[in-house]
Amino acid sequence: MLDSSSNQEAAISASTVLLFDRAMRVQAIRADIVRAAQELSRLSDQHLADIGINRSDIEETIERYI
Repeated sequence: MLDSSSNQEAAISASTVLLFDRAMRVQAIRADIVRAAQELSRLSDQHLADIGINRSDIEETIERYI
């Protein structure tokens, strides 16, 4: 019976570690998204239009991920 409890705790612990790792990766990606959006926001409206990006999309992205 003790063995079963240990296995369950190990599985929960492993799952928790994987979830935490995923959250940290998502956080890092969020920072990259904001940084890229901020760089794009420095471009002129005409340049953004030329590459098919709306300024409002950039602003929404920055708001969403900050």
